[in-house]
Amino acid sequence: MDPVLTEACVLAQRVLGAPDLFQRMSDCMERLREMFREGGPLASLRWPWEELVPPVERHIFRVMAEVEDTDEWREQLFERCAPDLVSPERLERLNEALRRELMSPERTADEKCALGVAVVELLAAPRHPPYSRRTQGMSMVSSLLMAQVDEWVERRQRVQAVVDEALGNTRDGGARPHAGFIRGVVTQPEVLEAALERAARVDPELMELMGRFEVGILGGILAGRTPKVLHGEEWLWVTAVLREHLEPGRVPETSGLALLRVLDARVQQAVLSRVEAAGRDRSSPPEAEQWFSWAYKVLVVRPVTFFEAFARAREAVLIERFAGEAEWVHELRRRERWRPEELEPYRLRLEAVGAPEAARCVQRLQAHLRGETPAGGWGFMT
Repeated sequence: MDPVLTEACVLAQRVLGAPDLFQRMSDCMERLREMFREGGPLASLRWPWEELVPPVERHIFRVMAEVEDTDEWREQLFERCAPDLVSPERLERLNEALRRELMSPERTADEKCALGVAVVELLAAPRHPPYSRRTQGMSMVSSLLMAQVDEWVERRQRVQAVVDEALGNTRDGGARPHAGFIRGVVTQPEVLEAALERAARVDPELMELMGRFEVGILGGILAGRTPKVLHGEEWLWVTAVLREHLEPGRVPETSGLALLRVLDARVQQAVLSRVEAAGRDRSSPPEAEQWFSWAYKVLVVRPVTFFEAFARAREAVLIERFAGEAEWVHELRRRERWRPEELEPYRLRLEAVGAPEAARCVQRLQAHLRGETPAGGWGFMT
């Protein structure tokens, strides 16, 4: 037996043979988590945030909705995230780091004891997936992963609280933004920008990380690779208001926020509410739920950019009310300019299929194209 493993076995036996075994094991796990924190001797083993956050965000809300018991939802979350975050290579790196720190003269006696237990436990870990929290040898790995998940959740909640406070938002049942908040995001973008600046001061790294996900969401919109987000008339509104503003070489005459005030307010509110609700829909596939969850963050944080991406997109997966609606709308969008009367057949068809609100939305767009102030547009929400 090599000297490192011999030392680990001696230290582990002191814990395993103690009369207060469970307390001693709990203390060992706590010390390992402390060493695993940023700046600690095991910090090199932490998952990069850009690697950890996507699978965690994909699964955490669904798991918490499905399971009330804390230990059980943590177990399920680990199992669902493990395929993306735990690998034989990572376990080997973990083993090497634990052995190295165990023999370091800088470690205290209590830290060495915890490291010894971890080294011995890892001997029993499976060499290949699947990995489960209940599998022998995996409790320490699960504990470290969930410790970093806890950090992420705490940071996100702290930033969310700052934004909510600045916007005067309260949440239904602590989770869902109330209707007044959703209207406020649409009608007071300058207040939102100030709130986001405040959030960036609280946790600039988190806001930067969210910016990376923003790029992914916007790239998917531009490429036409999204779930169904918009109705046809909503896509036409976005295009009518923003496309000319985005023409190459054109110097914008109007600021983004001013353009947002031109875009039909009911369209904005409908899209925002739909995306927010879809991000909480546990019946949808996890990938779709995650997309909408992040898309909602982008839409709240960068509404102009979100709608601009749809205005730029050549294709979009639309929510249809009648067969062939998407083809009809795509054909309209391929034209450089529209006359109000060119939208009339579409408006009449929407009325015929029992979509009066959508038909009125097209009617407001026709008024906008004629240079009128459409009733029910910006500032007319109830």
